[in-house]
Amino acid sequence: MSNTQTDEHGQVRDRRGEWRPEKPAGFMPLFDWPQKPLNILKWFFSVPGFFAPWYAIYVALTCFAYFVLTPELAQMETLSLDWVSLILLRNIALITVFTGGLHVWLYRVKGQGRKTKYNGNWMAKKDRRFLFQNQVYDNVFWSMVGTLVWSIYEIGLWWGYANGVLPYSANPVWFVLWMILMPFWRNFHFYWIHRLIHWPPLYKTVHYLHHKNVNVGPWSGMAMHPVEHILYFSCMLIHIVVPSHPLHMMFNGLTTALGPGVSHSGFDELVFGDEKSLRKEKLMHYLHHRYHTVNFGESAVPLDKWFGSFHDGSPEADAHFRARRSN
Repeated sequence: MSNTQTDEHGQVRDRRGEWRPEKPAGFMPLFDWPQKPLNILKWFFSVPGFFAPWYAIYVALTCFAYFVLTPELAQMETLSLDWVSLILLRNIALITVFTGGLHVWLYRVKGQGRKTKYNGNWMAKKDRRFLFQNQVYDNVFWSMVGTLVWSIYEIGLWWGYANGVLPYSANPVWFVLWMILMPFWRNFHFYWIHRLIHWPPLYKTVHYLHHKNVNVGPWSGMAMHPVEHILYFSCMLIHIVVPSHPLHMMFNGLTTALGPGVSHSGFDELVFGDEKSLRKEKLMHYLHHRYHTVNFGESAVPLDKWFGSFHDGSPEADAHFRARRSN
């Protein structure tokens, strides 16, 4: 009897219903050695690449939120319910539209069926592991808790900018450079925070909540224990020490909040019709939820490769980590 099956899209799935793309997970070429400048330039400016589509989407959302949905800086010199509640409501709207939109397309409408879905199953219902016995409702609840934590960090930093107590820079060269460096900072911070919460005492009391989601969906990304939210969004504290424009701070917070919806969507790409698709290539983080002890970071900074925890999704990597666990 074969251990594989072909689904309705012609994708080969194993006996667990899992599908993996032909292209293994990998890292951005910036840290390849020897350096290949043409590959780096192609990675920066191709589509998909560093700037497009996701970086550009997050920048556009940040600018819209900054120029249209953010109070005047002078208003934020004093903490008051009017502007604080506006920040919170704005962030709730952003995550609802962005993450909720991904969920509606992929899981409610099932606009592309199971095409490029890593796990062949849908989100769990009548499952006592989750609040309300429903994985989606559970994930939305904890995501909203995370949105509150994100908003508290942002409110505190806005108050600091308004009162001149945070290092501020509007230098155009540094502005562009810091915007480009931000994803690398977030990747570096995420790796070490993630390794920390896999320390058994923290895993058992905090991170276990996130890992109830083995078969992930967009809302799973921010479904965390509040302690994990506090640690996760602490990447925003970099603006206390590094001179930044408020747009840097907002971009940092927004990508930290919305990025997990993409990385946890459960699909390798978004497909629209027969020809159009938007690649995400988030196999790396799906494998973390599948195996728990691999791929603690993301693809911008190859820390997993350097520290021996990288799984690329290939049969050879499966065999390697099975052998390592048995020793």
